[in-house]
Amino acid sequence: MRGLLDHHPQLLLPPDEDYFVRHLSRHPLLRWRGMLSSRNGAPGFFRQLQKDGHLERINAGHGTEVFGSEDSLDLDAYYRHISEHHERASLDNLVRNHVEALAVALGHVEGDGRLRVIFCALQPSNSDLSRVGRLLARSYDVRGIFLVRDPRAHLSSKLVRNPTLSLGRFCQRQNRYWEEIDEFTVNFGPALRLRFEDLVTDTETCMRRVCDFAGIDFSPAVLEYTQGGEASRSNSSFGASPGIDHGVLTRYRDTLPAETVAYLEKHCLPELFWPGVPGS
Repeated sequence: MRGLLDHHPQLLLPPDEDYFVRHLSRHPLLRWRGMLSSRNGAPGFFRQLQKDGHLERINAGHGTEVFGSEDSLDLDAYYRHISEHHERASLDNLVRNHVEALAVALGHVEGDGRLRVIFCALQPSNSDLSRVGRLLARSYDVRGIFLVRDPRAHLSSKLVRNPTLSLGRFCQRQNRYWEEIDEFTVNFGPALRLRFEDLVTDTETCMRRVCDFAGIDFSPAVLEYTQGGEASRSNSSFGASPGIDHGVLTRYRDTLPAETVAYLEKHCLPELFWPGVPGS
């Protein structure tokens, strides 16, 4: 999704996922530390919550999940904004300060009307959808776009990095994710549930839905997977490939035993499964 929205003129689009708001939402002690920080100490606190320098690594082109992100952020402007606008004893200020500082680092100009975008990997086991949604909705009108992937393909990908993954816990998290999207809609703002498989196989229809939902103009540029305006590689647990990789849709057939597939089909919500897979 990030690669398809790359350089849309109406968006302020970070080069990679955000950790600051997610970490802040999970840990009360971190919230207190942030609210007690001085203006001089605030930049160090913000850097720590971004995995001790994630933005710096991305800006140096050392991110493991992204390509072509070198010098995409003005980090001097980011930390200067943090220091100048930090207020003690305000949780909402911590969130707004980060979001607005990131916008400045991406070239925000006062009055340009561009939407702030945050990409965040949200874990149902930590109630991230609710926690992050609640923090952001206190200061912004929030619209959530949530990608849903077929559990069979999702598990096949996750097992590459975590071969001892518990199937029972995996199914519980898949089901909870679906349920939390509904709760997000009720409590924090409108939500668009988008199938990963549809995004791959019918990119234009999906991206027209995304643009309409976000209130931005559709552009043919959102049909090409790029980073920094240049053609890029998709990032998969199985390796990188140019553009949109259709092989990720059914690779699980060659990697998952039949009994594992049967377990998923029994314990995961039927709404999670992509009906477009031939023979499924």
